[in-house]
Amino acid sequence: MVIEYVYFAIALVGMLFFFFLLSKFFKWLQKKTDQLERNIFFGGSKAAQFFRFITPSRERHILKALLRLLKIGVGLTFLVFYLPFLFSFIPQTKEYADVVLGYIKKPLFFLYNGLLDFIPNLFFIIVIFFVTKYLLRFLKYVTGELEKEAVRLDGFHADWARPTFNLLRVVIIAFAVIIVFPYIPGSDSPAFKGLSIFFGILFSLGSTSAISNIVAGIVITYMRPFKIGDRVEIGNTIGDITERSLLVTRVKTIKNLDITIPNSSILGNHIVNFTTNAAEDVGIILHTSVTIGYDVSSNKVLKALIEGAKKTELILQEPSPFVLIKSLDDFYVNYEVNAYTKNPEKAAVIYSMLHDHLKNELHNAGIEILSPHYSAMRDGNVLTVPPENIPENYVIPGFKIQK
Repeated sequence: MVIEYVYFAIALVGMLFFFFLLSKFFKWLQKKTDQLERNIFFGGSKAAQFFRFITPSRERHILKALLRLLKIGVGLTFLVFYLPFLFSFIPQTKEYADVVLGYIKKPLFFLYNGLLDFIPNLFFIIVIFFVTKYLLRFLKYVTGELEKEAVRLDGFHADWARPTFNLLRVVIIAFAVIIVFPYIPGSDSPAFKGLSIFFGILFSLGSTSAISNIVAGIVITYMRPFKIGDRVEIGNTIGDITERSLLVTRVKTIKNLDITIPNSSILGNHIVNFTTNAAEDVGIILHTSVTIGYDVSSNKVLKALIEGAKKTELILQEPSPFVLIKSLDDFYVNYEVNAYTKNPEKAAVIYSMLHDHLKNELHNAGIEILSPHYSAMRDGNVLTVPPENIPENYVIPGFKIQK
């Protein structure tokens, strides 16, 4: 009986000695951590790019926290396996040792048996994983060749390649997960099923608008109404496409504003693309209107307007600008000036220069612009053009009264 207590005392001293050494060892590790002057774990070139926010001081705090967790974990593991051994020396506590050992053995045997039962399913999951992996690699190679136009398919555009691969990847991965799901340990348990239902309901209730945007994004991708860099008009927004995703499209306006438009809104609006036809030989037509009185010869007005359009920078000389008589209104004739350009992204600047040249040419020709509306009796007033454009022999007209 005495020898058993001696063994118990020796085992107890051994346990205390172990914790003494454990404390000394981790104090030594923390001291070394305090002397850390540069990044060790996050100092590599690739790791530094990813963990660029990790500085040596923060790294010390992270390492200290990990060391404390490791110390607690080692201590608890030692106690779990050592206490049954310690209690087994004394008859009064031996039964408790057996109970503790039973508590330890039960989950260990459960994990061991579960692992043995899972091995066939594990091989099935590994096979599905590699089949999916190499299938995706093959599809990525094929779509990459289609994107570079090294391989061409009738009716398949190069800009469809990447989104098509992304869609196929989602479908294939989802299909692989559905196949693998029954072979995951615990997948048939009530808790796992309840959790799946909970997340399914949560996803369905909170993602209605997101799913509509994703569907709209897919439709827009295959409609091909625009691409990155195009100048477009979507609803009341005019600007350049800077980003296109499944959920939203970003537009940078001519005022340098970044506007995010949900794809579902784009699909419900008309889309005007100014860039698609701009690269063609004739470019696109910019047009503006000017109103001139009925007393001015149309030939004289047409000549001045065409000359003003031709003097505008970024307006093509061929095809030549042309003018349409748009309407005969109550007080004036409405002339529409049409001119070709290949720079739709500079439309605001072109319109500004065009209006300036049209105004100057009309003034030089002695033609007054009746816009906004003029409604007045001519009682001898001079022409509403700059003084330097009034003819030298111009006589101010007076009232004509018939007897």
